Amino acid sequence: MSKTGETWKKRVAEWRASGRTAEAFSAGRGWSPQTLRWWSSRLGRKAQAPIVRVAQLVRSTAGGSDARGDGAVVVENLDARLRITIEAGADRELVKTVLEVVAGRSDR
Repeated sequence: MSKTGETWKKRVAEWRASGRTAEAFSAGRGWSPQTLRWWSSRLGRKAQAPIVRVAQLVRSTAGGSDARGDGAVVVENLDARLRITIEAGADRELVKTVLEVVAGRSDR
């Protein structure tokens, strides 16, 4: 956020905490109540509705496991579905890296 944005964020927070009207809070401070309300609205819009990515991991042994008892890891993300089979003896670090990439948390 810009220096101006940070300044107005602080002003808006102070205004909200004061319980005063925009007119009363702005009096003698060098800005108009309309500007205070505009920044409050702008900062409120930016803070709304963060993007939340939801995934469900389910360990399954039905319909696809073999005689060794290996199962599948099922990742469901909204309308997308991905099935990853992790076999016995798989390198744990490799599995971790693959899952991080799938989850979008890798810097690679």
